[in-house]
Amino acid sequence: MIKKIKLDLFKLKSKKDLESVYHFFKKSTNKWFNNNESPKDEFFYIGKCPLCNADTSKEAFKIDGFSYHECLHCDSLYTKPHLRDGVLDALYSDGAYQVYQNNLVKKGKEIRKEVLEERKFFQIKNFIYKDSVPSLLDIGCGSGTFLEVCKQNGWQIEGTDISSSASKSVLENYNIKVHQGDFNKIKFNKTFDVISLWGVLEHLSDPIATIKKVKELLNKDGMLVFEVPSADCFISEYLKKNNFSPTRYIESGRHNIFFSNKVIRQIAENFNLKVEYIETNGLDIQTILQDEFENKITDKILNIQDTLNDLLLGDHYRVFMRK
Repeated sequence: MIKKIKLDLFKLKSKKDLESVYHFFKKSTNKWFNNNESPKDEFFYIGKCPLCNADTSKEAFKIDGFSYHECLHCDSLYTKPHLRDGVLDALYSDGAYQVYQNNLVKKGKEIRKEVLEERKFFQIKNFIYKDSVPSLLDIGCGSGTFLEVCKQNGWQIEGTDISSSASKSVLENYNIKVHQGDFNKIKFNKTFDVISLWGVLEHLSDPIATIKKVKELLNKDGMLVFEVPSADCFISEYLKKNNFSPTRYIESGRHNIFFSNKVIRQIAENFNLKVEYIETNGLDIQTILQDEFENKITDKILNIQDTLNDLLLGDHYRVFMRK
């Protein structure tokens, strides 16, 4: 497989920007709660596990008014009560999406494209065994840097994004076709060799419905590739014992589902997909410490994180499934 990257969180996202975006979203989501921090019924509902539909769970931790429950059937984590459909979309349409893009995505664009996105592409390429030009659909394509890397390597590419500004920006900057809107409501007249979802499924109220549609749009032997926050990682266990508000990973109100290895295997089995490869890419230690250190200490921190990733204890899963 492609060599892993030892990534320094603060070279990708500055501490100041992480804290700024955290406080912006905390302030933006305050309207969803009563004065006593209890959730308002107009924004929340009590539902079953969004990944396995089980109704038994226990509270794992509570952060910024949101209660995170562990599913007793599939071991995933999810917010309970859960956000109602449209609430998160409304938040992003109010300008929250652009704040995130401007402060945390665009500033790290060079590292993202030349290091992170390049690695994503070559990882996927390793699983494609066809002579003709592969086709790829990236759901929730955001700034479009991943699609641009695929395009530069000669692939046929398209994207989707809920944001009209993001869709317009990708077309203007890279001349790449983007379907603007909810992926589950978009009609496609073709199928694809690869469909990717980088940091998308955790935002959805019904990720299983999205995976179902993805499978329908995949060619035979096609690849479903996704990255999601992990329920099995070091930082999630740390949060169960040491409650604090991290400036990334939890992202209250935005990351509403955290996948377990167990549920990933269940999803593959339920949809008759083959898990080709799973890895974790985490920034657990720097997220917990929330501070920068001299190079010698930082190198040790990155080495510890690298070990956690090897043990599948990093805070995000990256999953490759074949149809």
